[in-house]
Amino acid sequence: MTVAITLNIGLIMVAMAIAVALTVPDVPVVTLYLVLMTSAVVIPVGTWPMTHTLWSAIDLRVRPVTAEEADDARSWVEAHRTNSR
Repeated sequence: MTVAITLNIGLIMVAMAIAVALTVPDVPVVTLYLVLMTSAVVIPVGTWPMTHTLWSAIDLRVRPVTAEEADDARSWVEAHRTNSR
């Protein structure tokens, strides 16, 4: 979530800076607001798989899986594999 929020805010700030720089005498505030508001909803939805995977990788790097957690995961998979057949 943190990665998604950071990416979203960063992209919106860059887009806003570029739009203002290109239209500096007469900045279309309403149009700019509507486009940036829409992108604030679309960007997180579009980047969710990438940011979720990245955050999971960071979490696994900081807090590696222990042998006990791996055994619990194996037993859970085996229990559900036999129940689904």
